Amino acid sequence: MKPDKEPKAMEYTIIEAEASIEKDDKHEDGRITIRCIEDLKDGIDGWVWSGMLVKDLYRGEKWHKIILKKKPLYLALYGGWNTTIQVRIWHKNKWHRIWDANNHFDSFKEEKERSDAYAKFIQDEGKKIADMIDNGKTLKQIDKLISNEHTGNTYGWAINIGINTAKDKKKAQVIRLAHNKKYGSDSKTGVANPAVLSIGGK
Repeated sequence: MKPDKEPKAMEYTIIEAEASIEKDDKHEDGRITIRCIEDLKDGIDGWVWSGMLVKDLYRGEKWHKIILKKKPLYLALYGGWNTTIQVRIWHKNKWHRIWDANNHFDSFKEEKERSDAYAKFIQDEGKKIADMIDNGKTLKQIDKLISNEHTGNTYGWAINIGINTAKDKKKAQVIRLAHNKKYGSDSKTGVANPAVLSIGGK
């Protein structure tokens, strides 16, 4: 179905196109090559544009996969095909901005490495906390001995892992109660997450 709405705010060249991913040594995720089948305004066809880095597509809906599967694929290019500064895609009956010339996201490999390092840090700290619980450390002692590189979220997950994987369940429960009280909860189950604001009253 052809677009029945014009993109807002800017003047675009709207095209029907085909897309493919071209790998290269410089950009590990490759570039998206777009071949114009028809310029819906001027009727020009056959030109090719390869200015879009796969890594710089907006995340969330995995546009790098959607753009390859759309047949027909309708794109709105702002700035002209040789000086494009923004691209939108016609998807589910509306325009979605999927790329800007000033985007500069990490490559998928870099993003995965960072995600894996984040998860490993939490797991390692959780194991350290579990060992300290089994060795009879208090919450104050634990908080002083863990890494000083925690955010509220990583600390919340690590203390959760530590409490729930400690072998001494009685000592773990003492830490759970002390931790929850510290963050404004009197719950005897669960583990309060310092990164989440809790509002309540008695």
